Amino acid sequence: MAQEKLGQIGIGALGQHFAARFLKAFGQVLVHDVDRGKVLALEARGATAAASSRALAAESDIVLLSLPSPGAVRSVMLGDDGVLAGARPDTLVIDTSSIDPLTVETVHAAAKARGVRYLEAPLTSAAPGSPGIEAARNGTFTVLIGGEVADFERGRPVLDLIGETLIHLGPAGSASVMKLISNSIAEIYTLAVAEGLAVAAAAGFSAERTLEVLSQSVARGYVLDEDLRPRVMARDFEPGFTVDLIYKDMRLAGELAQRLRVPMLLNGVTLEVFQALRAKGRGHMDHNEVVNLIAEQAGVDIHEPREREAD
Repeated sequence: MAQEKLGQIGIGALGQHFAARFLKAFGQVLVHDVDRGKVLALEARGATAAASSRALAAESDIVLLSLPSPGAVRSVMLGDDGVLAGARPDTLVIDTSSIDPLTVETVHAAAKARGVRYLEAPLTSAAPGSPGIEAARNGTFTVLIGGEVADFERGRPVLDLIGETLIHLGPAGSASVMKLISNSIAEIYTLAVAEGLAVAAAAGFSAERTLEVLSQSVARGYVLDEDLRPRVMARDFEPGFTVDLIYKDMRLAGELAQRLRVPMLLNGVTLEVFQALRAKGRGHMDHNEVVNLIAEQAGVDIHEPREREAD
């Protein structure tokens, strides 16, 4: 990285931590975001602001994307003032956004036509104590890679600051498939735990006691122990990985399955539960807010359970 200039587009909940790590490691990073306040905060820490995605790409050898949706990626990459409008041949784009494989393939083809390298690198959590925001802060994500091996190797100095495990899965589009599958499984699991907590509360067991038992049972797992349990115990449902974002990933997973003619019954049910949260104006909250929704529907307080009936 000593001779390559790094630019980053998107400095939201995860991206702000990536940029901070890049500044510490490389001493510089060029940044752009539609939220000027976020840009100013990073400028105060030593980053340099770019006026647009196009301007950032024109000055960067490697461009990292951290964006919230397929639409945002298409706009930033393909727009008149986007990355491909300004990037030089052999610029490497590393896209950490969670998007669908069709968008990845479309953007990859457009980049290739202009001589720009494109590597998809969606993120998932696996390190103990580091789900979501903590993984971004600590650089402990598992990074799923789709694209050319040579581009993967070139991007390693950047990727190593984001994740402690890097998995190359094949051509562009491969990593997004696996990311959507992973998130779908994780949220189905989260919903199952939410239902279990509601039943336990109705039967007289607090969430604290139930989670203690589940963590020592066949139901234990990373989602329960490292993500859901800390949130529930602290009664903290402020934004981390939000309901809106997981709804987007679940929807994309379902659309992928439809194209492949594979039924995803549990994905569909879980998607509708998260849609119910969005309908109640809770899309901005942490995805574990589903625990509270299920408890409300059951008429229970998971922290103050009903008294258990005597035998």
